[in-house]
Amino acid sequence: MAQINPFRSRKTLVGLLVRLTVLPILLAACFSGPKEKSSAAEKSAAEKGTVMDAFRLSQLTVPHNAAYNNILDDFNKDDLQNIDRALTIFSNNRADSLSRDSMLITFNEYMTSVMHEYYDKRLIGNRELGEHFRNKEDQSEAQKMIASLASHGISLNYRDGDFYLEPDISFVYSHLFRVLTASSRDYLQTKINISKGYIPESNQSLSPPDSLAHQIIVWEDFMIRNPKYLLKDEIQSQYVDVLSAYLSGSEQLPLYDSNTKILDPKFHSSYLKYMEEYPNRESTRIVRKYYDLLASKGFKYSEELDAFLSEVNFNPSQNQQ
Repeated sequence: MAQINPFRSRKTLVGLLVRLTVLPILLAACFSGPKEKSSAAEKSAAEKGTVMDAFRLSQLTVPHNAAYNNILDDFNKDDLQNIDRALTIFSNNRADSLSRDSMLITFNEYMTSVMHEYYDKRLIGNRELGEHFRNKEDQSEAQKMIASLASHGISLNYRDGDFYLEPDISFVYSHLFRVLTASSRDYLQTKINISKGYIPESNQSLSPPDSLAHQIIVWEDFMIRNPKYLLKDEIQSQYVDVLSAYLSGSEQLPLYDSNTKILDPKFHSSYLKYMEEYPNRESTRIVRKYYDLLASKGFKYSEELDAFLSEVNFNPSQNQQ
């Protein structure tokens, strides 16, 4: 979910003090780093202070992405609760549409940096934690950590001896829905639909090649609906990657049988269905040319097929209907 923010401004915090007079209180009281052990009375006072800080936080508004970016720059990336605070500040913004789209990028970058920090300090090389996840008889500790991260919008998976952290897009979407622009809502909803691995309208499960085909269609549709969206370059890149994988396969999803070098029947069937269901798309023009070349080779691998893929322009036409 990490992205490059072309609107990332480097205004200093001092420049924000006139507009955000409450910020020094918040930064001093709410977002400070770990403290030494204190007495019970001090802890009670601190808890009361946290309640007040949470209230002040709920009242804080930012006028544009530069202000939001500077606040997140001062957030401690070791504290998962700062993800929730970042969402709260986003929810109370008074920014225009362009700046709100930029703020989503800024939030994504911050959340990604928090996940990297958590992985580096808590997960990588943690053999004891790995044992908890490998223990099929007692998953209590593993589930406790999964639930803890999920409460901050982070999905934790353990496979092949390693931990994987991903942002829960549905979590972000539900928290920011009210303040997102229509294009950003469309963007997040599209990513949510893709992650489900089936077509929401029909609840139809998809074969691996058809899943790639579905991603091509939804990203192509998104770019047609939102031609000037701030993340259009990243989405274009995702679209190209998926279309390339659909036509060339991958290590996990090979296009040809390893022994006969004949096209996998699932891909063959998927190409035919794609051309039939989406006859007038730009992507279909590419798929059809590739299919015709495959047919001329008896649907068997040829270096000429690689040459075609190296020369094809995967960029979708901007004048599709």
